[in-house]
Parts: sequence; C-alpha cells; structure tokens
Amino acid sequence: MKRLLLLLPLATVSCSTGPAPNFFNGNYYMAGDANCKSVDAFTDTRVRCYDSKHNFTGYRDAMNVAQMQMFQAQQAYQSQQVNALTQQVQQTGETFRQAGQAIQQQGQSYTPPPVMNPSQPSNTVKCIKAGIYVNCRQ
Repeated sequence: MKRLLLLLPLATVSCSTGPAPNFFNGNYYMAGDANCKSVDAFTDTRVRCYDSKHNFTGYRDAMNVAQMQMFQAQQAYQSQQVNALTQQVQQTGETFRQAGQAIQQQGQSYTPPPVMNPSQPSNTVKCIKAGIYVNCRQ
C-alpha cells in the first residue's frame, strides 16, 4: 500500500528530447530526458527521477536563479544561431533562383543557326575517312 501512495504524486514532465526546466512543486527542475521522464517529490528542493518504465534513475535538485538565467541565455543563443542559419539558407536559395533565371533567359535568347535547304542533287560524291571507316555522301 505504501508503494501505491508513493506513485500517486508522480508527475509526468515535458516530452522534449532533452532535459528542460519543468515547474514542479514550486521549483524548476531539469527533467524530460530519458533518465527523468517523470518525477516525484523527495524534499522541498529535490525530486526523484524515473525513466519511461517507471524505474528509479536518481535525484535532481531544483534550479537556482543563476542556472535558470544560464539556461535562458543558452536558449537565446541557440535561437540566434538557428535564425542566422535560416537567413543564410534563404540567401543561398535566392542566389540559386537568380542563377536559374539567368540561365533560363540565356536559353530563351539562343537562336539556332539557319538550316540550309539542300540544293539540286549533284553528281559529286564526298567521302570522309576516319581510321578504317569511310563515310560517303552524294
């Protein structure tokens, strides 16, 4: 019966792929990774972590103000990096689009050489020899 009461306050934390601050029992805890899919209170500032099969994996302490600020700064930096990469990809795409348009315009301005109408048949035979091959035309 005691084990059943222990699991009742179990809280499932976010489904993110890595740990992230999760508010539980008045504090923020880094949880949500494979080793800490769910938590329950151990003390006022410490939780017990469980994996997805509800196996105990260890403890996590509440984050302090400095840790929260560091996490937020890292998130802001990563966001800036993603934005810069997105902008670079968009610029590269625009460059390729412009190059494609230039190629298309060059292709549209191409005029093939005029086709010569065959003149009256003549009795002249012209032969071209390439190695052991000979090609003759009248």
